[in-house]
Amino acid sequence: MQKEILESLEDIGSGPIGDSPFVLKKKNNDKKNKKEEDAMSKARESHLVVAALIATVTFAAAFTLPGGYNSDRGTAILAKKTSFKIFVIADTISLMLSILAIFIHFFISLIHGIAYVKDEKIDEVGTTILFGVASILTMTGMITMIIAFIMGICAVLEPSLELAIYLIGQIVFILMYFVCRYIRKYNKY
Repeated sequence: MQKEILESLEDIGSGPIGDSPFVLKKKNNDKKNKKEEDAMSKARESHLVVAALIATVTFAAAFTLPGGYNSDRGTAILAKKTSFKIFVIADTISLMLSILAIFIHFFISLIHGIAYVKDEKIDEVGTTILFGVASILTMTGMITMIIAFIMGICAVLEPSLELAIYLIGQIVFILMYFVCRYIRKYNKY
């Protein structure tokens, strides 16, 4: 019965009041929504890959600590250095943020799968908010991964090279600032 009703509604707009703005708007919205949904799906996939890569790299870095281990105790050789402690903290934060972003992307996919099975329209506003939160978590995870890298280098290298490493870190953050500024300037939303 529902199929017959839906099929009979397909020819709406072909009668004397066919150019109703509501009918045209609905047809255009369907095409626009499909494009937006495809774009969001592709963006979610790429964000999921980035978050998974961050989680993989930071997980590996946690077990291959800079400077290595003491063979007699199994503890980190550089454990008392401040830069090593910052490395461990930044690496842990990056790992946790990327895992949380992966969880959110998984949750979004689960919501879409349940809605597809039940043949219901899901709340796109909630999905968009979750996607935004996951994006922020992924970006923050990238930043803390950079901090962990810089602090790992500082912990291993001589103290005289800390200034050079600091300058490299500043250049990375300045470049990230300009990229974000460029995106904000040319983003239509």
